[in-house]
Amino acid sequence: MTNLKARSRPDEQLMMGSLPERTLNQLASVQLRQCFSDGEVVHQRGESGDGLSIILSGAVKMGNYGRDGRYFLSKLLFPGESFGEFVVFANLPRTHTAEAVGETELGYISSEKLNKVLLQSPTIAYDLLVSLSTRLHQSLEAIDDLKRLPLAARLAKLLLIMANETNNTSYVAVSQEQIAAQLGVSRISVSKSLKQLTKLGFIKPGYHTVHILDAKNLAKWLEQQSQTLSLS
Repeated sequence: MTNLKARSRPDEQLMMGSLPERTLNQLASVQLRQCFSDGEVVHQRGESGDGLSIILSGAVKMGNYGRDGRYFLSKLLFPGESFGEFVVFANLPRTHTAEAVGETELGYISSEKLNKVLLQSPTIAYDLLVSLSTRLHQSLEAIDDLKRLPLAARLAKLLLIMANETNNTSYVAVSQEQIAAQLGVSRISVSKSLKQLTKLGFIKPGYHTVHILDAKNLAKWLEQQSQTLSLS
């Protein structure tokens, strides 16, 4: 299970997939700042690109629409996290449509500028590699969870991870619609699972917010739901 302890040192940012402060500072001088309003599309699935984007403020949701118009959220990205590595390093098309959540500012770095920086500073290349590896690890865990864990456990894990990513273990600012999209289930199913966790005394749902009342015991309960050993 993902380590759910609060971050205690700067390098722990990498363990959640975001870039450390030292790298963000080094990249600040070569990035072009871009502003997006809530719901504005940053890029579409299938588009080609030529650069890396770093979230400076706000958030970006990564997801795709099915043929029936239903939206499937894959990931919410927060300040310090990046996207576009597939485009820069493997010349692959965009796998998801990216949309701003709230007023969002991005730092865009062209492939040409990024390659020059990486040659001059191997530390940045290392940090990007760790960030990518962490997100790949999270994706593989999510696939395993989908096959193995009941919905309430998957929901609990998502809430704990989101709380840790935002460095706030007391609540998560997320709507039931966003949770449903990220877990790939209906809002009704999410509502039932939220009620289950509420009855257990772990959480208290609010308007576009889920308050985590007992993160420690919620994490213990989640580990008990798993049939395999924890990875933390």
